Amino acid sequence: MSRTRRRRPLLPSMLSPSSRALAPAVLALVGALLAGPLLGYAVYLKDGSKVVAKEKYRLSGKRAIITLPNGTQTFLDAAQIDVARTEQQNRDDYGTAVVIEGGEAKANGAAPAPPKERTLADLIESRKTQERELPASRREPKREAAGSLLKTKAGYLDLSTLPIKPFAQLDAAAELQQFFRGQGIEEIEIYQGSEPDRPLVEVVANSEAGVFRSLTVAANALLRIRETHPRVGALELLLSTPTKQRAGQFVLTPQMAADLVAKSADVSVFYVNHVQF
Repeated sequence: MSRTRRRRPLLPSMLSPSSRALAPAVLALVGALLAGPLLGYAVYLKDGSKVVAKEKYRLSGKRAIITLPNGTQTFLDAAQIDVARTEQQNRDDYGTAVVIEGGEAKANGAAPAPPKERTLADLIESRKTQERELPASRREPKREAAGSLLKTKAGYLDLSTLPIKPFAQLDAAAELQQFFRGQGIEEIEIYQGSEPDRPLVEVVANSEAGVFRSLTVAANALLRIRETHPRVGALELLLSTPTKQRAGQFVLTPQMAADLVAKSADVSVFYVNHVQF
């Protein structure tokens, strides 16, 4: 947990209504950083999320081995898969034909077109109020003043610039890491957050579905860890892509986590309302 963390470029926040004007930044994130083939084998999970795979998963004991569209292999607990829904959605095989919902399949040989689904990008676009210039994706961060911590465009503390040191409650950090890995999230690091009672959890997500899943797992992890470590007051979550681009940061309170776990709000809506860019 002492591994050096790379500094990440800053993107603007969309947490407040006024900052939703910065939707192009998130659209760029979803459309470019997390972009990948939309056609493939869809693995539906019992928590409502979906993982797009290159092919059907294979079982190894209690694990489901999944090959992502980019060829990367990952795994999750097979019990988390909604087998009936997954098989139903993937049971029709038309070869190179493309099935259009509500219409007929195109002839073989036609260029495949992505299915029209409501994505995070669509949701953000529908809430956009005005355009604003997108900041450079690889801009070097600069400190505002000597000795001060770096902040995001909208004024939130940039979690990626916090000092790198272990979370003070070492046993809680170990349990958190075990919980995330038990949910199939392997690329995770835990550090000291901005407050003594806050662990900073860094997760690498390979897709939009991976971002949503990591957010849901983090909410469950916070509620679980507080049962044995009530001194943990909140959880700071920093998401990034395999290419080290930012995929969003969050400060999860117990109430926010409870609302997300109870599905009081759709995870995509929760993302837009609480992400700090």
